[in-house]
Amino acid sequence: MRKLSAEDRLQMRQTHIKKILKVIRTQGFLSLSIQDIAQLMNMSRASLYNYFSSKEDILMELNDFCISYICEAGQMISNGELSYPIRLQKVFEHAVLSAAYSSEVFLNDLQISCLSFYEKKKQARKEQMAAIHSFYHNGMEASFFNELNPSLLIMQDEMVLNKLINTSFLMEEELTLERALNDYYIAKCFQVLRPELLTDINHEEINNMVKNILQKLSPIL
Repeated sequence: MRKLSAEDRLQMRQTHIKKILKVIRTQGFLSLSIQDIAQLMNMSRASLYNYFSSKEDILMELNDFCISYICEAGQMISNGELSYPIRLQKVFEHAVLSAAYSSEVFLNDLQISCLSFYEKKKQARKEQMAAIHSFYHNGMEASFFNELNPSLLIMQDEMVLNKLINTSFLMEEELTLERALNDYYIAKCFQVLRPELLTDINHEEINNMVKNILQKLSPIL
């Protein structure tokens, strides 16, 4: 095997990590052996060790990968050069990704197996929640948003989106995830945006946003 550059090696590690995201999210990490993980990554156990030194190393990369996806949206939320409606879309994207990458099963395994990784993820979430809270507060002060409790808006997103990410719920309701996310986001706009801004809702733009989110989620759905 040729020697990979640091950048190429990181890209390959993330490519292999994506292959186990769905199982990790639904079944957790602790029950999996190195052999199980190698099979999920479609490689031999020996080949796996070309990219990861241990099960803990895999867990570290997995944790960092999930955090980076969430933080990517978080950085745009804090960007004051972007309009409030655009950043509201990023808040929504952040909430969907958080619901997908922070399953209770995975978080419980993370807390049990490696407390430092769990604390790192917990701190990242705390920082992003603070950024979203400030975003809502500033939007209300600027008269873009209705006067609502930011903490309740955040909690509402967590509860609803955790339910929508659950495929059994979608099957029971005969909904696609794309339709459910579209409908929920439009409802969120009517809840959050001041009435005079509702005429600017662009349904094609929302459709494209949801498709982009689904593309990011495709490895684990």
